[in-house]
Amino acid sequence: MSRPLVAALLLASLTASAQDIDPQAAPALERLAQAVATEVKTQRPEPPVALHLSGGAPELRRAFGTLLAARLGAAGLAPVVLESAFPEAAEALAREEGARSLVRLTLSVEAGELRARGDLLGTWVNFWSGRSPTRPPEPAAALALSVEADAAALALAAVELPVTPRGPRPVRLLGAVLARLPSPPAALAAGDLDGDGRDELAVLTEREVRVFTADGRLLAEHSLASLPPGPAPTREPFGALAILSGPPRLAAFSTRFAQGEVLAWEGGTPRPVARLDVAPLGPEARGHFVPGQTAFLPEVRLVDGEPRTASAPAPFTTFSAAPPYLLFVHPDGSASLLAQASAAPTRLASLGAGSALGDLDGDGMPELLTTSTELRPKPDMLRVHRLGPDGADPTNGEPLWQGPLPSGRALQVVTAELDGDDRLEVVVGLTKPDGTGELFLLRQGAP
Repeated sequence: MSRPLVAALLLASLTASAQDIDPQAAPALERLAQAVATEVKTQRPEPPVALHLSGGAPELRRAFGTLLAARLGAAGLAPVVLESAFPEAAEALAREEGARSLVRLTLSVEAGELRARGDLLGTWVNFWSGRSPTRPPEPAAALALSVEADAAALALAAVELPVTPRGPRPVRLLGAVLARLPSPPAALAAGDLDGDGRDELAVLTEREVRVFTADGRLLAEHSLASLPPGPAPTREPFGALAILSGPPRLAAFSTRFAQGEVLAWEGGTPRPVARLDVAPLGPEARGHFVPGQTAFLPEVRLVDGEPRTASAPAPFTTFSAAPPYLLFVHPDGSASLLAQASAAPTRLASLGAGSALGDLDGDGMPELLTTSTELRPKPDMLRVHRLGPDGADPTNGEPLWQGPLPSGRALQVVTAELDGDDRLEVVVGLTKPDGTGELFLLRQGAP
């Protein structure tokens, strides 16, 4: 979905009235516009009030400017939106437009927050100022407000990154909360379940499977409670989840149960069709749990074409495949990277359980995504490393990109094609301190 279309749909769904809205239910742009308008009104600026917005993508500025102008207009402040390349030029332009006050704001998405920072000043010029215009003493205020970003704001904030003729795209990611879960995630998977060319996101918790759209809307949920209880359940939620193709199906196995389940996707509803005795590590990989531990046995059965096996040097907590590469992350924070199933592993150090392989820069070679090995990192960081052809540990060099994650333990990472634009997004599964869960979306493209 294009950003102009996202902006149009967002604005069409919002009211321009001055009535207060539920801050928890409103989209992020509307919440931020409400907060800024409230702060501006407390300073009692003289109308007309000029607005100048900078930073972020043009679509983000236009959408926010429309919402903020509507709020200020409903308050009788007669807003005028200015077009100027530089905030410094906005003051003179506001005077030319006859504005008596000016709001200058820079928009950004940082660390999962949508932020507006700037100032409010008076633009009226005293006749006795002569050739050098002087500002009135009031209004004068610094503005710095933020709200938790959402998927719609993230789509508007992203900008197109250039593609060099013979090289990869830059890797730059913007993050926002995609969905909240009542309990911690045990596994994540992404795949196109409905055939529209865009991936859906599936989440396994201790006792159920949930499926979400690219904008965080819950499509379906299915309880696994009909399965027999497991003989050695793990203390923490743990399991395996995969989206299978031809026809689209969900395969889920939680350590709370003695078996897993295959769910057919029929008309947007998951329906049980078979039981599982093996853990679905991916669309074409199968394994087995270590009884009572949040780990899998070292041997993995690959079913892409002729069945074969790949072996890790030790039990592992995380498996990821981006053919021909295979990644195994071990409980001690080390990892094994195989260039192909039969190759000798490259030993990696300091990888978190939230690790995955995925081609983020579009050069045909997967990158390594990983989080912290710490039990309670403050904050956790997502790092993206380029894989080298020499078999060296990619984490020894500087990452292509790194950025902080929200509070919580990042134990799952998956890449997904959510927009149909052939560019992968990243979704992180977080276990929150209060015992709930969260899906955090990182979309490509940044100012």
